[in-house]
Amino acid sequence: MIKIIAGEFKGRKLNNLKIDALRPTQAKVRKSIMDSIRDFNDKVVLDLFAGIGSLGIEAISRGAKKVKFVEKNSKIVKILDKNLDMLCLSDRSEIIRGDVMSFLDRECQKYDIIFADPPYRNYSFYDLYSPVSNIMNDNGIFCYESEKQDIREHENIKIKRYGNTQVVLWRKENE
Repeated sequence: MIKIIAGEFKGRKLNNLKIDALRPTQAKVRKSIMDSIRDFNDKVVLDLFAGIGSLGIEAISRGAKKVKFVEKNSKIVKILDKNLDMLCLSDRSEIIRGDVMSFLDRECQKYDIIFADPPYRNYSFYDLYSPVSNIMNDNGIFCYESEKQDIREHENIKIKRYGNTQVVLWRKENE
């Protein structure tokens, strides 16, 4: 069972689907991510490989202005749509059904926060880094969740580990 941790929808349960293609972010990892980012007020958020929408919906619950969800699997998109309808979020959200890399190639809108929780072993942080940086506002945050990978930490990249899960937070500097 997936519950919203904090904010406007705290305690609300999200619909889920038991299939191998879906691996929702664990509550303790989601809480750590949200606590690390902290400021969601009036932010424009992109949730890549969105799944049932737990990261993006958590961001809206904490004050994000709008979230765009990108998910390829049509069965999962139906559950995501059901979750957004249940919380009456159609005016604060948009679902793009399609491939994330194709979406990133053509997207022009800029975002303050970008989440990516791709299927493990399919995409590395560095596969997404460049296309994500092109659509991120200065001081924006890119949050990438994966199994443990070799990524170098430096002043703009922070890495947190939870068992076999790794979360990379990268803040884009002013250009």
